[in-house]
Amino acid sequence: MEVFKIVDIFSRKKRKQRKQETHAQLSLVDKAEDEYKKKLVAKEGEIEILKRKVALLENENQNLKQGLGTVQSNLSDSVGNNNEALNQLDQIDSSFDSIRSESKDIVQQIYSLKKNVDETSRFSQEIEEGAQFILEAIGNISEIAMQSKLLSFNASVEAARAGEAGKGFSVVAQEVQRLSTSTSELLDTIEQRTSSFNEIANTLKQSSSSTLKTTEKMIKQIDRFDSVIDETTVKNKDSLAKVYATNDEVFMSLAKLDHILWKVNTYISILSCKETFSFVDHHNCRLGKWYYQGEGKKNFSHLSSFRLLEQSHERVHSGTKQIFKYLTDTDANIDLIAQGAMEMEKASEEVFKTLDLILQEKKLSKEN
Repeated sequence: MEVFKIVDIFSRKKRKQRKQETHAQLSLVDKAEDEYKKKLVAKEGEIEILKRKVALLENENQNLKQGLGTVQSNLSDSVGNNNEALNQLDQIDSSFDSIRSESKDIVQQIYSLKKNVDETSRFSQEIEEGAQFILEAIGNISEIAMQSKLLSFNASVEAARAGEAGKGFSVVAQEVQRLSTSTSELLDTIEQRTSSFNEIANTLKQSSSSTLKTTEKMIKQIDRFDSVIDETTVKNKDSLAKVYATNDEVFMSLAKLDHILWKVNTYISILSCKETFSFVDHHNCRLGKWYYQGEGKKNFSHLSSFRLLEQSHERVHSGTKQIFKYLTDTDANIDLIAQGAMEMEKASEEVFKTLDLILQEKKLSKEN
């Protein structure tokens, strides 16, 4: 009996000990469970915060997209306005070239007129000298005619004294006197006409001199005007070149902004697990049209750096295209999506550097 009592006491102690151990283990389990629940609650809080941050980022992406879209639209309008201004400046430049050409034609015509006036002045001088010579000759002839009259008068007197024997001589004397009188009358008429020619020649000479002074004054004025036109044309061409350079820089900035928006839209598509914008290849976006058929091909295709743009630009679009292939299951294809995003980012960086290089090369080519 004593043995059974001892065994019973030992069993009760053993059970009590086990019970205490079990209770301790349960306490540890409860404590661990409480700790786990606390950690779970904390993690859930962190997850909720992360969700809010993601939502905030998504909202910020949308706001960024809208803001960049506004800037993009403004830059696009600026490029359009600049193109209109450049067209008008080109027309003004052409007008200046036309005015300068016409001005030179006018100067040539005035020089021709001056030459004609010089010749007219010389001819009038010759006419005046010729008229003066005729008047002097008339004076000499008139003196001879006067002497002839005196001789005929003396001859008539002598014929009268001679009587019948001097009749024939008297007739000759009368004819000489009649001829002398006619000569004097003719000389008077010629002298009047010649004096009139002399006055006309003098008037023509004065008019030619006045016209010559006027033409010389016009030549000086047109020369000054032509000089102003040349100076203005040079300044206008310089301003035109600067506006073209500014327009190129604005377009390059717009192209960069287009790519930033392209990347933002791509990342929004990844977060949304769907395409949030219409995909176009590198031929049909704004930069592609500029490169293949627009102002880019017209103004930059001769530059060696221009040809570097095509490959990197194409890779930007191919990176997005790869991402779009896996949007239906982003979780399973996150590595492939990340690879496409990395390719897009790297190519976009090369596009930016190439655009800057194109501008730099064009600037250097103009300076040289």
